[in-house]
Amino acid sequence: MSKFQLNGRRPIALAVAFAAGAVVPAFANAVEMDEIIVTAQKREQNALEVPVTVDTFSTADMENTNALKLSDMADYIPGFEAGSGVTQSALSIRGVSSSNISAGGDPSVAVFYDDAYVPAPATSMSFSDMQRVEVLKGPQGTLFGRNAAAGTVNLVPNPPQQDFEAFVSTRVGNYGLTQLEGMVNAPLADNFFVRGNLMSFQRDGFVENVFPGGDDAGAEDIVTGRVAALWQITDKTAAQLSYDWDEVDNAARQAIGVSEYAYSTNPFDRKVENDVVNGGETRSMSSVNAKLTHAFDDAWSMKWVSNFRQWETTNREEEDGTADITRYLDTNNVFDSDISYHELQVNFSGDRLKAVMGANYSHENIYQRTDVTASAESITRLVTTDIVNNQDLRDMIAYGAAMEAGGMPGDGGVGDAAAAYALGALDTVDHLWEEGDWNTFTTLVGLGQVPQADAYYDAIAAQLGTGMLFGPQEFAGKYWTESVENTGDFTNYGVYADFDYELSENFSVLAGLRYSTDEKSFTWETPGTSFRDMRDGVEEVIFSAADAYNVGEGVRRASDKWSATTGRVVGQYHFTDDAMAYLSYSTGYKSGGFDSLNLLTADNPIEPEEVDNIELGIKGDLLENLRVQLSYFDMTVDNRQRSVESKRPESANALPTVINGDQQFNGVEVTVDWMATESMRFGLVTTVRDADSKWEPYYDAQGELQSERQKSSVDTAYTVTFDWAPAVSVGDLNLHLDYIFAENSDQLEPGFVASFSDIEGVGADDKRLNGRMVWMSGGGQYELALWGRNLLDNERTGIPSGRTMSVFGTPYTSVSEPRTYGAEVRYNF
Repeated sequence: MSKFQLNGRRPIALAVAFAAGAVVPAFANAVEMDEIIVTAQKREQNALEVPVTVDTFSTADMENTNALKLSDMADYIPGFEAGSGVTQSALSIRGVSSSNISAGGDPSVAVFYDDAYVPAPATSMSFSDMQRVEVLKGPQGTLFGRNAAAGTVNLVPNPPQQDFEAFVSTRVGNYGLTQLEGMVNAPLADNFFVRGNLMSFQRDGFVENVFPGGDDAGAEDIVTGRVAALWQITDKTAAQLSYDWDEVDNAARQAIGVSEYAYSTNPFDRKVENDVVNGGETRSMSSVNAKLTHAFDDAWSMKWVSNFRQWETTNREEEDGTADITRYLDTNNVFDSDISYHELQVNFSGDRLKAVMGANYSHENIYQRTDVTASAESITRLVTTDIVNNQDLRDMIAYGAAMEAGGMPGDGGVGDAAAAYALGALDTVDHLWEEGDWNTFTTLVGLGQVPQADAYYDAIAAQLGTGMLFGPQEFAGKYWTESVENTGDFTNYGVYADFDYELSENFSVLAGLRYSTDEKSFTWETPGTSFRDMRDGVEEVIFSAADAYNVGEGVRRASDKWSATTGRVVGQYHFTDDAMAYLSYSTGYKSGGFDSLNLLTADNPIEPEEVDNIELGIKGDLLENLRVQLSYFDMTVDNRQRSVESKRPESANALPTVINGDQQFNGVEVTVDWMATESMRFGLVTTVRDADSKWEPYYDAQGELQSERQKSSVDTAYTVTFDWAPAVSVGDLNLHLDYIFAENSDQLEPGFVASFSDIEGVGADDKRLNGRMVWMSGGGQYELALWGRNLLDNERTGIPSGRTMSVFGTPYTSVSEPRTYGAEVRYNF
């Protein structure tokens, strides 16, 4: 008899969550589709009974895919996407993503961990001892409230249990991968249980940085853990207290230059020469969570949740993809936040009526500093570029050259010759001290060679009456930093009620409402360039858009308040005992806010998002060995908040800017789980989505004004999974394979330039084959596994971008992760 069943080891991303959550040895001779309990409606239910498109990712799924965080599971949940960054990981459901660069805004997807709300920079926490992750599609404004405009992600860690359980495991792989994890669950008394886990994850980078001392992109270093204690006070009352922490020290995100100034123009060389100073992405986070549950009687119960979470993050990134000091630019996002969240929930369960009622309150204090750093040499490049392109300044240079030569413009002799010589040189110059240009300019003024370059620059600066032009010697190796500092004080509260009434044996009606209020106070301060103490007459060139920043003028303050009533109405019909259909109308809301890099929003705050969604779904066991979830949705988003790279007039660089627009989404999501035999199972998930968008006018990264426009896009993706548990003579064996396909739609994205298609890998479809084979000893004590990701070594690149793309001609891109593989060993006590 085979002792290794696929309990909890279903094909990945079978979106209705048909598997058990915990990873424990199970004994059967068949691959089974088990019931799973989810809390998508704030009460425990069989996933097949929930009239919401809810997908889950179980502990077994995390093992089979080596998933470490939300971005690793996105390919297995139809319609769900997650950025790969740690501190700025934007989540997207059904095409609606978040503009997370601004501390004054909110995400469009609400994330909860252990029943408590988690703000955006903390949502990329690692899957350490996680029972499951639930993804709820469409507006969840009634039950989950704050920022659940597009949907909700619910992370459910394993709670303390009454039985002893423990394991230790290690995972190793190429690129120096080393993962160590341990967990102990112990009953200290008949009614008091403690659970603790600790995980360490390290990996080397997969994009080599040849710059001396530079970090390889893709390198990760994560330590995370959690301790929880559960006290079963009485048969009806229980209290849980937990503490979790997370320390991340990763390399900066990829910036593979594809310009003529980069180390290589082929991204798949996987070599860069990035000279970012102290680059990296870090997070230090901890949280305390307290929960109290009590059952008043068989019908009434309550739950109280109180949580406090704090974190500090940094994210210093290369912005030019080169080691050219005259084109150097980096950015750093420093974020510090403290948030408290409290919720009281009351449940009623009668013969025909079930109800969930409650109230929540949260308060957050934030500090954000956005630093943009350039080298003195790149600042001079900006200034000389302005000289070359500014006719008035050109005339001044020509006049000065004529005077220096002993003539006057228009004298028909030496003055005209010198002026013409200066203008001709300006037309060919790229940078005033570059080889080949220096002799031209020094000839005009009779100065020496490069060692006296500062004197020439000072002469021109004096002629122009500015301190912004300085030579290559005095400030060589110095860095010019400009910053915007923000603080925020945010309060949110809401009250809600949701009812589920059974009209007949087969038909139920659900309805609910929530009233939410958000109050925000926000500040901006721009202290000015760090060069102010080193040179007179300098002025800001980065945060200098007209009327956008009050450089050196103190703190600017703003506050506002937004409220909304959201709700849902659902009709649910069971046409068999194991299958049902539902039709729903739901609304969601995300509060307005302020753009941390755009002071203009102090007087004109970002508009709140409002979402309406109509959905028709079918889910259940349609045949004895076939389980299906099918949903069609039509979703309208008014005042969608979106972050774009924008170079406003008089701004030297493109900066993230939040704009509003209206969008219409409709699509189909399909999940199929087929038991081919007792030991073999296949799965399929796919989604097709259309989007019509209309954005307010904005300046793009090249500084060109983009008028309102409509654009339709179609994204097609599918994942096929295969699980096989053949009978073996010793122990148990399981083979898992999954193939991922996602059609590339880069050309439909704003900011895409036709020339990007010439870059290797841009526009390539995503095609990945992953696999894992695990053997378990007869008693379930030992587990040995071999695994591989992207086994076909499919290569693709992201859309080139960069904040220096227009001014320095230095776009950069990123490449997909290469083939990775390794082995695992686990011992269960």
